[in-house]
Amino acid sequence: MTPEKIAYALQLLAEPDRTMSAIAKMLGISRSILYKMLPELVPPAAAQQRLDAQITALPADSRPGPPTVDRYDELLVTTARTQQGA
Repeated sequence: MTPEKIAYALQLLAEPDRTMSAIAKMLGISRSILYKMLPELVPPAAAQQRLDAQITALPADSRPGPPTVDRYDELLVTTARTQQGA
């Protein structure tokens, strides 16, 4: 990618209705090359905004948390008693 193509890609990325495929086609490169160059092409503020929007759109985590230490202690005591009685 030449500096001119990078500058042009930055301008195109600022337009919200441009797709990566369309930008790659305009630049005469493959999408994979564009994605490889993406960290250098996306302005940091725009990248952070996209990331924040993606994180906000994620569903809430409904999984239960890890078991408490007390549960592990209980298992250890039960195991120790079982081994002593055997």
